[in-house]
Amino acid sequence: MVKINLENVAFVLTLLLPFAIIIGQAPSDILVSSISILFLINSLVYKDWSWIKIKWVKIIFFIWFYLIFASLLSLDKSIGISHSILFLRFFLFAIALQYWVLSKPKYLKILLYFLTIGFTFVLFDTLIQFLNFDSIKGYGPDLLGFYSNDHFRLTGPFRSNIPGAYLSKYFYVVLFFILFQTKKLKLKIKEWLIVPILSIVFFIVFATGEAMSFASMGLGLIIFFFLTKKYKTKLLFCIPIISIMILLIFKYNPAWQEIKILENNAWHNGTVYEIEIPCENNESQKCKKTFKTQPFFTEVLRNFSQTAYAETYRQSIIIWKDYPLTGIGIKNYTKACKLDEYKKNIKHFFCTTHPHNFYIQWLLETGILGLIGFLILLTTWFKYFLIRKKRDNIKVLFFSPIITLCVIFWPFMSTGSFFSNRNASMNWFIIAVCLSINSLRKKKINFF
Repeated sequence: MVKINLENVAFVLTLLLPFAIIIGQAPSDILVSSISILFLINSLVYKDWSWIKIKWVKIIFFIWFYLIFASLLSLDKSIGISHSILFLRFFLFAIALQYWVLSKPKYLKILLYFLTIGFTFVLFDTLIQFLNFDSIKGYGPDLLGFYSNDHFRLTGPFRSNIPGAYLSKYFYVVLFFILFQTKKLKLKIKEWLIVPILSIVFFIVFATGEAMSFASMGLGLIIFFFLTKKYKTKLLFCIPIISIMILLIFKYNPAWQEIKILENNAWHNGTVYEIEIPCENNESQKCKKTFKTQPFFTEVLRNFSQTAYAETYRQSIIIWKDYPLTGIGIKNYTKACKLDEYKKNIKHFFCTTHPHNFYIQWLLETGILGLIGFLILLTTWFKYFLIRKKRDNIKVLFFSPIITLCVIFWPFMSTGSFFSNRNASMNWFIIAVCLSINSLRKKKINFF
């Protein structure tokens, strides 16, 4: 009888995740759930429950039990209870990767190679989509033949406006892994490899139009600048290169050459473009067509009070004040927003599926008690990732967990939903990788 090694099966499934996340919500969710189930089966078979003693795991289970309790008081109890219970799979997934699947340096190294391949594919696929602009169809096609869903926004292989978010969240793990790998090279120029990598990635993330992703990557760069001594000069050298590349976007981007801005407002779809395209009935003639898209980042900053973000945040706080302790329940924002006593507050936007900020979402959907639990978890991770030794002696790869944590959970930015399946898969995967990297540092295990 063939004996199945559950750890190896889970490892193979983990290797598929960087690509499953790109494909869509269902494949990544299936893999996350499968790995979680295999982990529980392995713990049961070998009677290994020692992972429960890990500090952040204890906090996670406390939060999970609280979410179930709070969901009993939610507006829509069926939605709140079901999502609270099922969200356990993401917690178990992160535990499984740190404690079990990626506990061996060899396995972690292989996964980082796969992650780098997936990251590189998204990077160049998005670049190809950017370079191929069609005045009628918008950006595209990319390597897969996809056109952008938004005429003037890049979607890459995701077919959704998230390539910038994907690249920003995974960038520093991939970057430091590449730099760590190249330390074996004897070429002196290897230390300057960071310059073209940084410049290209920052350029493409800016080109996606996802301002918050670009800003959060900039935050990571600032943190890295203060953590490192070896790469300071190289990082400073990147700034003018990135700036020049961004200026070139504005000057030579074909999309900007062919459009005329009619309106520039701060609210949702407040920027109105006009473009000339061949007429449907007579292609020899030109017809004008208008498009609406998201406002410029500068316009958002100048008139933030009029933006969709401000309106959503205000609405969330107003609703939370009526449910301060335990909140309205996970995935209940839309239902609450559309209630008669609250929908009158929405003037320029509509009731979305979530509050567009992790911290406000936790406050609104789980109450002040849930937010406190979430902050305790983040603080525990932050202390766990914090580097206290002399920084010159720390391998560059070990900077990635603390920087990635700051990039993902920087509080002053708009975000996707913390509890949506696709975002959760993306976030918990990179968090689990960071936890695994840090475990090797804590155990003083040689990475290779």
